Amino acid sequence: MTISTTRHLWLGLAATCLLACGGTEPPASGGSGGSSSSTGGHGSSSGGTTGSGGTTSTGGTTSTGGTTSSGGTTSSGGSTASGGVTASGGTTSSGGTIGSGGTTGAGGTTGSGGTTGAAGTKGSGGVNSSGGTSSGGMNAGGRPGGTAGRNGSGGATGTGGSGSGAGGSAPAPGGAKSVAYIGCSMAYNIGTGYKRVGGKVMWNSDSYQTSAMVVQNWTSSSSSSWSLFDQKMQSIGGKDKVTAVMIQICIFSSRATDDEIKQMITSARAHTNAGTKLYLVGQPQYEAGHECSLAGTGGAKWTDDEAKKIAADTTQNVTYLGQFILDSTKGEVSSDSCHATSTGEDVMGKQAMAFFGG
Repeated sequence: MTISTTRHLWLGLAATCLLACGGTEPPASGGSGGSSSSTGGHGSSSGGTTGSGGTTSTGGTTSTGGTTSSGGTTSSGGSTASGGVTASGGTTSSGGTIGSGGTTGAGGTTGSGGTTGAAGTKGSGGVNSSGGTSSGGMNAGGRPGGTAGRNGSGGATGTGGSGSGAGGSAPAPGGAKSVAYIGCSMAYNIGTGYKRVGGKVMWNSDSYQTSAMVVQNWTSSSSSSWSLFDQKMQSIGGKDKVTAVMIQICIFSSRATDDEIKQMITSARAHTNAGTKLYLVGQPQYEAGHECSLAGTGGAKWTDDEAKKIAADTTQNVTYLGQFILDSTKGEVSSDSCHATSTGEDVMGKQAMAFFGG
């Protein structure tokens, strides 16, 4: 980062610049529809129509060994015997048409597994049943807003939708340079990286050097920091071009008060049109165990926690944006332990694109 003449005016500060980082939004999860099931029935009679044997006796027509004996035409193996046409193995026997597997049996058309049975069209697994269209079907998980449908909790407008949840992606505000930002040199790092990776929706750092501009530099709407903001805004076409502002909470080890942060928010409204969306963000967050020395021990995390807390205050009408994240083990943080290297600037520039678009 180029050190300007202006920066020499504030030499003696604990360090040069502060920077900020961001995170990404989880995807929305999809819904699941219902399913239908059916159960087959069993037969209603185990034997034939008349008896378990032949028409009259278990043997032949008259005797056991004669023409109609047990081996005769109508014997136990004969036409009307136990294996005969109407016997237990006959046409209407237990395996017959009207038997346990028959048409009107428990598994038949009107049986428990039939059309109107438990698994039938209107049964428990049918069109209007618990596994059918009603509870698991079009109206439960379907397009009109079922429990797992398009408009359900996992659907396009559900709890995991694009604009929901802390840290989720901010809706793209619109045209080129429509997202302004205020903050310290860590905001400057973001603007520099955003331009380098091809971003156009958010402001870049051209002629907008915000080094060492912590919260207290932005509390008064007539400060030199806001004069710099106004100059930048005029260079891109005036306040009508700005539809959103990213407000970065930057601190030295002395930190800031809640009232000072709220004054910074009030000043941002004074320099933009009514209805301009305000997003609150802290300094960049780092990998576990890393500290930004300029902000003091725990200071970087404090700015993120503070952004969440102030955004939760409904009187402020601001939205928590999320986190910008740097990893010093990957060469993304400079030797001062706070600012981004050019690699880190590009990382945060891409994170800004994830929030606001390219």
